[in-house]
Amino acid sequence: MKFRSIITGVFLLSVVTSGTRVEAKDISILFLGNSFTNRHDIPDLVEKILEEGDPETDVHVSRVIYGGQNMFKHSTYYFSQSFIEQATISNEEISARIGKMQEYLQSETAPNPEEWKEHWDAVGKKAKFADIHNHIKRAVKNHENLLADNPKTKWDYVVLQSWQDIAEDPLQGYGKYAPVLADVAKKSGAEVILYMTSPKTQNREPVEAPVSPESADRALRVGLDLVKRISPKAVVHVPLAIKKIQTGGTDLVFRYVNDGHPNQTCAFLTSNLFYAAFTGKSPEGLKFDTIVENKVKDGKDPDGGPLKVVFEGETKAYLQKMAFEATQEFNQLAAGQ
Repeated sequence: MKFRSIITGVFLLSVVTSGTRVEAKDISILFLGNSFTNRHDIPDLVEKILEEGDPETDVHVSRVIYGGQNMFKHSTYYFSQSFIEQATISNEEISARIGKMQEYLQSETAPNPEEWKEHWDAVGKKAKFADIHNHIKRAVKNHENLLADNPKTKWDYVVLQSWQDIAEDPLQGYGKYAPVLADVAKKSGAEVILYMTSPKTQNREPVEAPVSPESADRALRVGLDLVKRISPKAVVHVPLAIKKIQTGGTDLVFRYVNDGHPNQTCAFLTSNLFYAAFTGKSPEGLKFDTIVENKVKDGKDPDGGPLKVVFEGETKAYLQKMAFEATQEFNQLAAGQ
């Protein structure tokens, strides 16, 4: 198996520690995303790895998931900000948003067609508004559940996932709508974590060079621009990590052959990236090692392999190391802007 190591400078965002024992603390994290957050249950994996790294911390995670959807639709049509604001939002506001979504369901066109067209033009895609009606119906149901039983959680962190919405113009796509939700999160007293996925660069077979390096570079530019504009707590930059691993060639694969989603290897890398970005520490040496696929077909993963993969030895250590080095590199670049 080919491994490539890149040594970079010191990670610039770190957690303050002391030599004294601190009282156990609770951390609440809300994840907004799609199947790239749901597959392998990334929130649950993040909870496990953070709690291992700091046994004095009790991590609580929740998620708002709409398959195949991005922050544009989360913020504009599904009102996912309601769940960020749940500690303070009124029942009247929740009901008003339900009413707006029910109005959307009566139309085949977006309430603001120009905004709809501008978004899809920016990311180089086409889509019909009627195609998201089922997601709007689910968002209505989610809001009705919130209205009936609001836990009033005050989030410490909100994770905003990218997905095929990284535009050439950093002020469009993810670069436009992640800040909308980030502003809501900050007004609610939460810090923001940007989770930048890598659907275009994940390889399904061994490679000798990076897959779609221009896509990874574009995601890097957008991530760095977002750091300047919204000052997130951390950036989990999967495209940068995968590009670093692919440079010079690798036998590691990061997506399924029969399914465009991240495989267990990518989920393990992502979990370690979350740890490195969130804590400022290397995950090297942690016992965390197991990823289980949660899309099951005949008891197997999408490629017919085992659902559970345990990472150990050289592979585990390498992925932990690359997660930390990619995080270091991103933060060096961000600090140098």
